[in-house]
Parts: sequence; C-alpha cells; structure tokens
Amino acid sequence: MKNQFLKSTLLIVILILISTACSSNSPKDDNNNTNTKIEGVWKPIKAIFTDSDGMITTENFTDCEQTGRTTFSSNGDFAQTGYYPVTTCELEFDNTGNWQIINENILSVTLNGQVDNGTIGDYLIVELTATTLKIDANTDPNSIESEVYVFQKVD
Repeated sequence: MKNQFLKSTLLIVILILISTACSSNSPKDDNNNTNTKIEGVWKPIKAIFTDSDGMITTENFTDCEQTGRTTFSSNGDFAQTGYYPVTTCELEFDNTGNWQIINENILSVTLNGQVDNGTIGDYLIVELTATTLKIDANTDPNSIESEVYVFQKVD
C-alpha cells in the first residue's frame, strides 16, 4: 500500500513537471520576451481583431495613422499621439499618463491627459522584441476574442 502511494505521488509530480515545462501560462503570451525593454518610441502599424467565431480581421494603418507615436519613458511616464485622415492628416488625440508592467505580461496604462482623463487600460503583452510590440486589449488568456495592436519601434 505504501509503495503504491509513493508511485502515485511520484507519477503526479512527474506529470506536473512535464506539463509546466512544455506549456506556457497562456496561449496568447508564447512570444513574450520579458527581458526586452518596452521603453522607447513606437509607431502603430496595424490592428488584428479576432471575434468569438475565430474570424480574423486585420486593419493596416494608413501612412497618416502611422505618424502617431507612443512613448514609454523609463521613469514610468507615458505619452501618445494619434492621427487620422479626415480631409488632411489631423491630430485625433494627444494623451499623457503613466505606465507599468504587472506580472511580467500586463501593461497597465493610466491616462491623465486631454482625452480620456483618468482612464485606466490594461493590455496583455503578446510579443515584445527589440523592434516589435504587440498588445491585446483582451487580457483574458482563455478567450478566443482578441484586439491586438502592433507597433514598431522607431528609436
């Protein structure tokens, strides 16, 4: 009886070790590189939306929209401008605030600027490399729905 208990316990420990070694915490954060710094200036490239049926829609940002910038300063300050082509390329928003990374993969942004005063936004960091930042507005790792924004580093 004691021998069977030890074998069962050992089997459970081995299964736990194998499952944690072979899988990530979330299917959405497989490409996350937590050693790369988010600090710097980023430009928006595109948005990728996945609905509840798994249908993917990609919106490539126009040249005008790509003139917007998101800046993460090392002191935790955040600044963001966004442009939209109306009749000409016009400033749509100009925000400032603070940012922090929580649990290595949640980007939390608090805006205290001109547009969304006091708004808090949390984003799942899907990918962070030296040149690419992908964040998902849907932070539920078990949801098929996503709203991923892709940025390219410009500095």
